Amino acid sequence: MLSQRIRGFDGLRAIAFLLVFVSHKVIMPVTDRVGSLAVWIFFVLSGFLITRILAGQRSKIETGRTSRKEALLGFYLTRAFRIFPPYYALLAVLAILAASGHYDLGDAGRQWANLLFYSNIYIERHGWRDDLGHFWSLAVEQQYYLVFAPLVLFLPRAVVSRLCVALLIVSIAATVLFIADRRPPITFDVNSLVNIGLFGFGGLAGLFADRPLPRWLLNDWAIVIVFALVLSPPILLSNPEFAELSRPAVGILAACLLVQITQCQDGLAVRALDLAPIRWVGVISYGAYLFHPVIHSNAFLEFFGLPIPLLHRWIVVLDFLLTILFASASWLLLEQPLIRLRQRLTTRRLDGARAFQKG
Repeated sequence: MLSQRIRGFDGLRAIAFLLVFVSHKVIMPVTDRVGSLAVWIFFVLSGFLITRILAGQRSKIETGRTSRKEALLGFYLTRAFRIFPPYYALLAVLAILAASGHYDLGDAGRQWANLLFYSNIYIERHGWRDDLGHFWSLAVEQQYYLVFAPLVLFLPRAVVSRLCVALLIVSIAATVLFIADRRPPITFDVNSLVNIGLFGFGGLAGLFADRPLPRWLLNDWAIVIVFALVLSPPILLSNPEFAELSRPAVGILAACLLVQITQCQDGLAVRALDLAPIRWVGVISYGAYLFHPVIHSNAFLEFFGLPIPLLHRWIVVLDFLLTILFASASWLLLEQPLIRLRQRLTTRRLDGARAFQKG
């Protein structure tokens, strides 16, 4: 629901997006690692929220308030309404530009990979080739939904935490096997088996977020310190060891941070994360994440015959402003209306089912 949120999470999304943006616009080894870290934060946050949603649906199944089929269909419809419209709208715009000779969508294999959410598999086999490389993370997330949701909804609620632990085991085992197999660094970036453990860390945090943390972790300074520790691996480690070694530590720390934020809703740190400008960037962060790699302000300026700034930093600033503009428009005109439409349809369907049962 639009009204159901944990204060501070949108701010965390905003920071993660800003880190990704910098990694793509200011290209250096350290910013590349920072971008990977930000995506890991997104994965842990997604695992936290999705696991809580599915566990709630699992409880409804066990109390007879819904069926497994209805819960699974409802989950996938919710995700489809949230993920697909801006994603395929972007692909449609890029297809039009490609047809007019203004954009290169890559070969047919890459285009199918983008359309069907397996671009991470394509990239692992063929490498990074264009502006749409960031689609790999969306592919990993959809693959996680596809596997995890049915397991949670069709197995007893008591095993949900074990499923999250299983994700960690799979991730660690895959990492060890890939290291032994001397897989290239790109595998440790985009492979779903390697990344799936981050959802597991988030899921465990989500399941146990209501259990009080030790008091020494429940203050503003503790939140700041844990967040600083989350952000430290890109600075302390270099490629390729960064992706291979730091992912589990980041997963644990990010999971701890989410629980801290959840349990310190009135703290200064959470209020800072929830400031309106930061929160807004978090609200539109999905669209911003989608659009920012394909937004090149120098191309816009050239198209309209305007002068192009000589300094790269001004190009970066313009790219950011255009990203926020397009993402805001996407949220206000496309994403938010469709989310509300899905909520109305769900309410009507539930009301109809109740009326049928009473009749």
